Amino acid sequence: MTNSAETQLIENQTPQNYSIIHVENTGTNITNVVFNGTNYDEWARSFQLALLAKGKDGYIDGSIKKPAETATNFPTWRSTNALVTGWIFNSIEPSTRRTISTRPEAKQVWNDIKNRFCQSNDARVYRLQADLLACRQGPTESLMAYYGRITTIWDEMLAFDPLPSCSCNPC
Repeated sequence: MTNSAETQLIENQTPQNYSIIHVENTGTNITNVVFNGTNYDEWARSFQLALLAKGKDGYIDGSIKKPAETATNFPTWRSTNALVTGWIFNSIEPSTRRTISTRPEAKQVWNDIKNRFCQSNDARVYRLQADLLACRQGPTESLMAYYGRITTIWDEMLAFDPLPSCSCNPC
């Protein structure tokens, strides 16, 4: 696709993702998980799920492109981008928020946080394996709570190191 064709496609888009409903504002907390600088994985999953439910996940994953400033849908994109950026900042603990750069686009802010706080796969997998080895049911912990805790570790390990799949045709 040529640049002019891409530009035309972006300018002609008026996706539902651009819309803001009256209850959405920058003061709204869209997740109960507050990022404190150490819980990136939990916060990122919760935040992405909340954005997905609102149809705004494209602002952080890059699938909703910034239109040209002269495009008719630019003001709406700019407003929704500011809303998502506000949600990001409001879901971060104040002491950590002060260390986050203020970028003009939600995707840039999201990537900055990810680059700074997301552990590399190897380090995270090692930590998860250590957590799994140390995981014991506490004396007052219910079986359901213990199972939930250990399942969370297993699920995260699978996300980093998925089970091998067969790639041969006879399967």
